[in-house]
Amino acid sequence: MNPGTAAANKEAEEFVNQKRTFVWDTTASNPTKVEDIISKGYSVYMVMVYAHPMQAYISNFFRDSDRNVPASAVFQTWRNVYSLIEKYIKLTKGNFSLFVNVRKEYEDEIKGFNTAAKNGVEGIKDFLQKYNEKHDVGVSSFRDPVELSDQEQQEFDKATSHMDYDRDNYSEDRGLKKYFQDWYRKNGVGPGDDKMSKKLKTIRKQKEDSKKRYDAVLENIAELLYSPVFTSQLVSDTPAEIDQKVQAFLA
Repeated sequence: MNPGTAAANKEAEEFVNQKRTFVWDTTASNPTKVEDIISKGYSVYMVMVYAHPMQAYISNFFRDSDRNVPASAVFQTWRNVYSLIEKYIKLTKGNFSLFVNVRKEYEDEIKGFNTAAKNGVEGIKDFLQKYNEKHDVGVSSFRDPVELSDQEQQEFDKATSHMDYDRDNYSEDRGLKKYFQDWYRKNGVGPGDDKMSKKLKTIRKQKEDSKKRYDAVLENIAELLYSPVFTSQLVSDTPAEIDQKVQAFLA
């Protein structure tokens, strides 16, 4: 959870405790938070803004802020939110509006993503890789490489000189360096061959598990984009219609 989301959630909790009427700007990826508000006596009107997954991806890497999250987080949030449309309609007892915000400047990218999705996970991955290479994007600003001191680097190089690990792989390189650094600063020596090898296996297992989760998310997205049930839900209210419905709800 990023700091902005945490602050918004905390503010919403304070308003609920104070029994105040409020507007909550949230991704709505966690329905239990909405359920909790309703359980405390609130009536909720939800206005959900829909953006295509490729639009969300582009916006993440080209936002004005220099902060962007990993691609996996973008697509997981998208999947989690928009697969909940029907649930939110039921939760709010129909007090729900959807505004479809598909930006024209992204039409080509959206069409390309949709075409790639017909070929499933690998089709999407191939499309994103080509897009990233063309626009030099795709790397999260939250990456935090480990900086070793000169002495630590020398000892780390000795400890890993015989290890078969990918030094150009961010997760492997960072994971091993962080593990070695923590151990070295605590004990004055490295963790030893057995522990380093075991740590590398753990890092690779975590990476493989993460890849499986990411693939599952992309598969879900490909299925949603071509699901008649899902596409039938993407009927946009106009701003005027939304305003009229909200005003009637508040009356």
